Amino acid sequence: MLAASPPFPKEQPLGYEMLSDEPVFDPARHLALEPPANLWRLADLGYSEDEIRRSASKVAVAGPFRVLSEAGVAAARSTALDLKTSRVFGDRTASYVSGGVYRSKFLRDLCNCPLVAEFVSEIAGCEVLPHNMPSQQLYINYAPEDVERAVDSWHVDSIGLDYVLLLNDPQSFSGGRFQFFHGTSHEAARFLETDIGNLTSATVKDLPAERVITPVFPAAGYAIFQQGSLVMHRATRLNQRAERITFVTGFVARDVNYPDPTRNRVAGWDEPGIIAEFARHKAWLSRQKLDAFIEEVRLGATSSDIAARLRDCLADAISAIDILKASSRQG
Repeated sequence: MLAASPPFPKEQPLGYEMLSDEPVFDPARHLALEPPANLWRLADLGYSEDEIRRSASKVAVAGPFRVLSEAGVAAARSTALDLKTSRVFGDRTASYVSGGVYRSKFLRDLCNCPLVAEFVSEIAGCEVLPHNMPSQQLYINYAPEDVERAVDSWHVDSIGLDYVLLLNDPQSFSGGRFQFFHGTSHEAARFLETDIGNLTSATVKDLPAERVITPVFPAAGYAIFQQGSLVMHRATRLNQRAERITFVTGFVARDVNYPDPTRNRVAGWDEPGIIAEFARHKAWLSRQKLDAFIEEVRLGATSSDIAARLRDCLADAISAIDILKASSRQG
């Protein structure tokens, strides 16, 4: 069941302002898409057949691979620097800007470029779309001023699929390396002595060095694809202060038959419009399933079978209602 992207919201969330003077995205000039050098599957990390079966992509990590040309790197870096004054500081990710596609037309067009989605689909082994929660289409991460802090501590993501794109020459800074754990999230939780549900949060503990892989980025403009909700990853601290900027670009699988990896906790994040985004996302999932139900339901099906199928179709939207009701009571 392959879904199409929902329309981009007509309304700009309060609190976001678009840049007024920025480059115009041109795929022919700004992209330089090249296939990944390496690929690790979920099975390579130790995930079970049942866990793999529930994932639209069977790929855990792939890369590095080139995304941007030199002109693309220059334009993306310039835009990221223009947005740096809007950054916030967190416990896990030291310094970041959220909602990049609400702040920059260049970034919106980059993240929603069909060529990029097709390219990432080939890497993931499943058709993907830009995440239909626009706030999750792009985060910009900056290096912290305090070099004692990790750029981003060990964690899994709250969305399923993304790539981490480096905008600086890796030779221009020391430390600050992207790393991932060669193992399952269940193993990571045991090593870190925490519950698996806490893996999206900051941690000061470390994972066994012999189980950690550090991909080598050849240059600026290269990225690592990951199934971020299942792959434990981090960016280490810098050895000295330097500019280090990355884009984290999120996607969803077009096949909505797979369980939604977007965690419910995102509905409670302090970002403008995110509650409505979350509701749209869940409604999108239910609508796609209802459309398939209308086309496929057998006229001779029993009432119990039909009721069960309808419940499955509506489950995502109903879960959003329950989460929003709980949120309003807490508020």
